[in-house]
Amino acid sequence: NISNPYNSWTEYLVPNEITNRIKDVYVSYRKVGKPIDSVAIDKVVTKTNEQDSNARDVLLAFEGGTGDKGIEGHPASQSLMGFVLIRYYPNKSNFDIHIAFRGSRSGSGARAARQALKDDKAKGNPDWITDLGYNLIGPETGAGSISKIGSVSRGMSTCMTSIHPNLFGCLKKVAEITDAAIPERIFITGHSLGGGLAQVFASSIILGDQYNLEEMPTELQQWPWKQMKLVTFAAPRVGDEEWAEKLTVEGLSSDFFSTTINPYDKNALNPIDTTILPQMFDLERPSGFRVLAPSDPITTEKIPGGKHVGKTVYVSKPRMFDTFVPVSFKGHEPAYIRKLLMKGLSDTRIPNTAWKTQKMKNLNPDRDKSQKGSIGEYVKLATSIERYYSKNNIYFDSKSFKLDFNLFLEIYNSK
Repeated sequence: NISNPYNSWTEYLVPNEITNRIKDVYVSYRKVGKPIDSVAIDKVVTKTNEQDSNARDVLLAFEGGTGDKGIEGHPASQSLMGFVLIRYYPNKSNFDIHIAFRGSRSGSGARAARQALKDDKAKGNPDWITDLGYNLIGPETGAGSISKIGSVSRGMSTCMTSIHPNLFGCLKKVAEITDAAIPERIFITGHSLGGGLAQVFASSIILGDQYNLEEMPTELQQWPWKQMKLVTFAAPRVGDEEWAEKLTVEGLSSDFFSTTINPYDKNALNPIDTTILPQMFDLERPSGFRVLAPSDPITTEKIPGGKHVGKTVYVSKPRMFDTFVPVSFKGHEPAYIRKLLMKGLSDTRIPNTAWKTQKMKNLNPDRDKSQKGSIGEYVKLATSIERYYSKNNIYFDSKSFKLDFNLFLEIYNSK
């Protein structure tokens, strides 16, 4: 996958060990003009040159909405919010389910935060409106599907409410694809916004009143939800102490961290702690871990408000003087966390980098900045995208891309 945000191209280097084993891809979404809880599931063309001839895994993408301010007439912005992966064991019919929520699509962080903090007057980046929708709401004010206990953030709650129908549409499709077989384990994860959503999704199963084991679709009730594994990365605090402690201790059988003085968890684990993997693979009990850099102000308690879910895992050793230095968001970046994780794990099977960036001038050398936004420049950009995939022998659905680009040109010319 390659995109071109902010004058540099970003190529996401998902390991072949994951992608080559995927046979089929589906997407669960709401069609334009349909009710908010309606679900459509379509299969996506997936034939690639790199695909393993014995591929069996299935990837299902689900849609949802961010930017919902809870105001009538101000709908959320719909986009893909995450994936469900059926991951088969080699040469076996057994499989695990992985549910991953995406992080925020950033632009200018400062501008997005400034605009989104205005609550009911928030504007701009819809993901940040959801991120910064800190107002806590309880079951009596619309958060019952997330938890009947305590309070959770309005932003995450309304976002998950929009995701639930499509996500459960994916899970029902999994039951259909696997002939109602029961997965061995369920893993739930996400970074930043995705980490917050992972928490509230787990909460909706364990503490909610609409998607719990008694209320969820019948074909999913026998899945090992009571033994689910929740692992978040740089996750914000998205609920009050009553909610976070209940979910962590009783729902995930994990240690709960709360303090009014020291912002750092002195009982935190490091990534190579020998107690982590046994819990992650234990078929009899759940587990919850929150992985973070201790310098990240969003995930530590340097900034007050809310409590965390899961046992703390620090990717680097906390330094007390970090408390007194100016706030820096470097520790929140996925590349930074990944770098420290790799350093700690020292596993040669992990690729050195998850993505790489290149300057626009290298990939679109004919670009004319003075004509930015013109039809001619868009045509150059489209041509450079196709050229990149062809030159690097990467599968690319050129037919669909051209159809979408021509539709874009029609809309552009109709202004």
